[in-house]
Amino acid sequence: MFGVYDNVGILGGFKMHPKDLIVGPKWLRGWRGNELQRCLRKKRMVGDRMFVDDYHKLSKRIRFLYRRFNRTGKHR
Repeated sequence: MFGVYDNVGILGGFKMHPKDLIVGPKWLRGWRGNELQRCLRKKRMVGDRMFVDDYHKLSKRIRFLYRRFNRTGKHR
């Protein structure tokens, strides 16, 4: 594991957490969760700027996952 976080020292002066160096979509940076939570987070953060077709597909996926998680799972 020697040298794993050298990029943090070089880029951030050992003041940054490796989580802060992650590059990716805004709604996924340093976040964990299941697919339904990810879709809901995406819809909440960038849903108003999405194309109509992509927004519709995301809404369909949320409906499907919501039904699936309510019908099966540990909480039942």
